[in-house]
Amino acid sequence: MSIKTYIAEKLFGAVIEQKVAERLPAASAGNASDIQWRRLSGDSPRELPVATWQRQVEVCYWLWKTNPLANWIIETLTTFTAGKGFTYTAKNDEVKKLLDGFWFDPVNRLDINLEQMVRELFLFGVQCWPSFRGEQTGRVRLGMIDPAQIVEIYADPQNAKILIGVKVRNLHSALTLTYRTILPGEAETVLSDDARRLREGWTDGECLLHAINRVSNDPYGTSDIFVLADWLDEYEEFVYNYSNKARKQNAYIWDVEIQGGDDATCQKFANDYAVKGDGELRAHNEKVKWSAVAPSLQAIELKESASVFRNHILGNKSIPEHWYGGGGNVNRNTASESNEPFFALVDSRQNLIKFIIESIFTHVIQSALDARYLNVSEEEAFDFAVNKPEATNRDLTKISTAVRDIVTAMVTAASQGWLDRENAVKMFAFVIALVGFELDPEDVLDAEPGYEDYQDQGSGTGDQGPGKTENAKKAPLAGRG
Repeated sequence: MSIKTYIAEKLFGAVIEQKVAERLPAASAGNASDIQWRRLSGDSPRELPVATWQRQVEVCYWLWKTNPLANWIIETLTTFTAGKGFTYTAKNDEVKKLLDGFWFDPVNRLDINLEQMVRELFLFGVQCWPSFRGEQTGRVRLGMIDPAQIVEIYADPQNAKILIGVKVRNLHSALTLTYRTILPGEAETVLSDDARRLREGWTDGECLLHAINRVSNDPYGTSDIFVLADWLDEYEEFVYNYSNKARKQNAYIWDVEIQGGDDATCQKFANDYAVKGDGELRAHNEKVKWSAVAPSLQAIELKESASVFRNHILGNKSIPEHWYGGGGNVNRNTASESNEPFFALVDSRQNLIKFIIESIFTHVIQSALDARYLNVSEEEAFDFAVNKPEATNRDLTKISTAVRDIVTAMVTAASQGWLDRENAVKMFAFVIALVGFELDPEDVLDAEPGYEDYQDQGSGTGDQGPGKTENAKKAPLAGRG
């Protein structure tokens, strides 16, 4: 230590400490968690600080691993969203073969791993999948980066909606890797100049990045159970305390009263007939009276208390109470109606997963086109469709009744000339899709003999003239004479 440093500490040490305490009150408070404190009204980025983000990942994983209700929420969302599997079609056989090769690749195996990917997306709130491409064929294989490794997610400096890169910690060294995100569609063409310069310096690879429960200027997603973490823990503690109470209430002892016995006699008797655990012996004379006293605090019933906790937690995900052991006053009709909000959430999540799969397929096809492994036109190459599964089993009784009534009304309208054949077939195709059968109206119309002549004579969706009404009468719906 230099003489100047020594003198400064002796003369000005107290003053320095006072200034630090005034300017950094959180740092001097002795609580490390207060260092990240800020006013709610203050300006700050909405992203979670690194330590907080990593803590979120740890908390949510631990809850899923150890908390039955937290595990059930994630598994229920995952099962209804992706449990039945997504399917896909492609009009070009070569494109279909390419997608099949990617889907059933021994590393990708999305027929099995897609459900796991969805589970981790809901559990952690964000997923980062590095893409590895073969130089000769453009063949794509996806990896997975532990969300806890994510150090920072970068957005376009001039457009917070576009996420352009991800920095991750290397597990085997202090170095970090920065991946460029694979942007959907023509997003690459609308990047700002600053974003382009940043991406040019990121040469560690490419990745697909997707998140849930986020706003546009929040690059990090949020787990489905992070907002419920404290309540899940509180509910677990509540059930645990009740189990302790129940165990104590079920315990019993042998109460032995020794008339005229002194303390020594009672102690000797207890020692001679000692029992461990339930059925223990308690010996005393008539002068000692023991009794169990339970507090009476006018507390609400245990069942009602548990219901309050469960509903507070399950309500956040629109899950009805009767799904998790709380029957309440629920019958078949009310149960069916209370399921609708949850299935709306599932439908929204399925749309998201469908978009993610479409983004992956677009990347797979583009990689094959760039490597000249796939030799088809771009319009034909990207002509594919991803089909999401049904979240619930269809009530065919209700649907068939609705279909029958609608078709009857269509037949009546056609017989009166209010509905032409072309629109009638389109409406029927729409209605029959309710039972899960897809019908292409064009195929039906093309197969009708003489349809071309009928079409030339005035079919369409415009105003019906006299000639069109006449032709509609001459060509009634199929199934009528």
